[in-house]
Amino acid sequence: MNSRGFTLVELMIALAIFAIVSAIAIPLYTQYSERGFRTELMSDMLVCAQGLERWNAMNFTYVGANPDGDGTALDADICNPNSVRQGRYAITAVTTVDTYDLTAEPAGPMEDDGNITIDEEGNRTWDEDDDGVIEDDEDDWEEDL
Repeated sequence: MNSRGFTLVELMIALAIFAIVSAIAIPLYTQYSERGFRTELMSDMLVCAQGLERWNAMNFTYVGANPDGDGTALDADICNPNSVRQGRYAITAVTTVDTYDLTAEPAGPMEDDGNITIDEEGNRTWDEDDDGVIEDDEDDWEEDL
């Protein structure tokens, strides 16, 4: 009896192999995507910091760079980050005459990522464990593996 096609056992084995590969590949792909989105944000934050420095050079203050006041987004002429346009983060600024603090709050697919900040002195933090507290090992943008 020469029949063509696959037996039920062969199909079940193929399905099991596919499920195992998917169970491994999907989380790895998700981590890879999140790292890429976070790297994009960090680049956006540096561009925003440069925009604030240009604003300060022209106006001798950081105040006014975010027209809606402290804790709001920067003017689009100063900074128009892709990570915000894509809905992955919201970047806000708190400014004074001599200082600023940029904070990126995760949104959408990055919601559990933790806040990322930079200030006028270049100090960077990332609340990697998203507990609302910056510990000693979270005083940079490096990922702890």
